Amino acid sequence: MPALKPALFPLPSCLIASCMIASGSCLAVTGTPFIDDGAIDGKIRTVYYDVENTYSKDQGVKPYRAGAWTGGLHLNVRSGYLGDLFAVGGSFYGAAKLHYDKDRFKDSYQLLKTGKNGKQEGFSKLGQAWFELKCEQEGNPFSGRLKVGRQSLYTGLVSSSGSRTVPSTWEGVNLNTRLYETQFKFAWVNKISLRNEDKFNRIENFNGRRIDYILAAELAHTSDLTNQQSLELKYRNAFSKSFLQAHNAEINWKTPLSETMNLRLGGIVFHTRKDGNLWSGEVFGKKSFDDKATAGNLNATLTVGSWSFDAAVSTFKAESKTHKFRADNGALYAAPAVYYYDLGKNTHGIWGMPTSPFAEDMLYDGETVWMAGVSYDFSSLGAKGLHLGYGYFYGSGMDVIVSDKKSSKKVGVSENEHDIWVKYIFPQKVLKGLEFKLEYGIYRNDRELMKAINKEENDLRVWLDYNFVIF
Repeated sequence: MPALKPALFPLPSCLIASCMIASGSCLAVTGTPFIDDGAIDGKIRTVYYDVENTYSKDQGVKPYRAGAWTGGLHLNVRSGYLGDLFAVGGSFYGAAKLHYDKDRFKDSYQLLKTGKNGKQEGFSKLGQAWFELKCEQEGNPFSGRLKVGRQSLYTGLVSSSGSRTVPSTWEGVNLNTRLYETQFKFAWVNKISLRNEDKFNRIENFNGRRIDYILAAELAHTSDLTNQQSLELKYRNAFSKSFLQAHNAEINWKTPLSETMNLRLGGIVFHTRKDGNLWSGEVFGKKSFDDKATAGNLNATLTVGSWSFDAAVSTFKAESKTHKFRADNGALYAAPAVYYYDLGKNTHGIWGMPTSPFAEDMLYDGETVWMAGVSYDFSSLGAKGLHLGYGYFYGSGMDVIVSDKKSSKKVGVSENEHDIWVKYIFPQKVLKGLEFKLEYGIYRNDRELMKAINKEENDLRVWLDYNFVIF
């Protein structure tokens, strides 16, 4: 097995200096909270992806596969607060290629950087570098924190992503405030460093034109009701200048049914519409909506002891007057338009639809998606930290346009996916901080949809993380 060498993760000099200063504070108390309350922590990660498009295999040709085996390092350094007001921090990220078979895989599925001639490479970067202003006083119902610079961010419908070797981060301003039980968040960002790149780049649309900035806001309130019930209300938005504006509203009600049984009922609405001439209606070679799109969801979770049961249903409306055809054996196939929830070609947006499995989103125009799932916590059986889950997803109601030399027609199609996942947080003291997670999805669809999108899929993803704290 290839060894991880220090040269794979060249530490920036500013980060080394920060570590040395922070380490010194561990040896001698200075009486200055800015130094004494500093911290260094992080994560060592190894990830394996193997994503196979079985459609190509069924056609008798070499299947398209994507994935790799990688190693990653996340190192976070932050100070304490100067005058209980000002703090600074940063994060170094490094990704190393442990194994990548270029004859087997077309790309690394964003686990590694894509270099010249499509070569998959390791990389390192200063992923976070920020300063923060804090306003928090004991007994004061209002509190707030303002963070400026490169940072991990989850505000409104703007999101970082942590599912690959290293996370994506944004450059901008993030405000997080709270008054009693009501939370307000605001963000302004104009650059992003994706999970498979070592630079911060401008935000772009699908034609390579610049999106000047994204604004996002979030308002959330949780009310404690009688009989241990609670009601959570949340509104989130994002405005991608001259591209799209997106809105989301959520409601969740929780109630205990007995000492060992709890019920949660929820509803979600998304609405996105064109905001200017940077929106073209096409995303990653797919046809998306022309002007506006809407998605709605109802979901429920019943917890009974160590068991958890989930059910959900979603509907999507993402109309387009034009179609994007794909040729297959003399016929043309046009997939239905898709809902789009990101905010630019090189961005991430918060989605979180319970009916979206991890291999395929399932968000076509006219589609209704049903989901049923179950998970079990093995702690009561003596296997503390072990969780196992399964979900089934089924979508139908959308149409594929099939055209040949003689005629053109709409054909109703469906799709389905089986997902299983295993998670184990090692409880043993000597292995504290070690976490394992595996996800495997099997996505299948009707013949006409398969030909329109050139896709069926087996999706395997494995993570092993070691979370550590230096001090």
